[in-house]
Amino acid sequence: MLQQHAVRKTSPSGSAGFTLVEVVVAMGVVIVSLFGLLQVVGFSTASNVKNQLRDEAVLIGESQMAQLMRLPQSAVTPLQTITVASQLRGGDKQYTVIREALQIPSSDSYRFIVKVKWAYKNMTSFHEVRTVRSYKDGK
Repeated sequence: MLQQHAVRKTSPSGSAGFTLVEVVVAMGVVIVSLFGLLQVVGFSTASNVKNQLRDEAVLIGESQMAQLMRLPQSAVTPLQTITVASQLRGGDKQYTVIREALQIPSSDSYRFIVKVKWAYKNMTSFHEVRTVRSYKDGK
């Protein structure tokens, strides 16, 4: 009786697995895609910080305007510049606040303007709040 031996099937080159060229190409594709992903993460982080700074500037502007609106007419000054420290990420950012009070001619009314300026990545941005207030008997 004849014995048959089991025949093992192999790849055409005689070895199983990936070639060095295939591994290098696969690594190149992964590296390029990771660099693209890192750029997206960096962009989204910078965009998030810009939005947080703008939101804080809006809050500072509204707060400064509320202070101006509470002042009696005798305490209104035409121009005032102050610096406000940021509460965002440890307070390392500074906001410059310019408060203007322009009296409307022939009236007891004032045009209040609050400008909030800040810098981020060598770009200066600003937010502005405007309103008009009329005083009756200086109050």
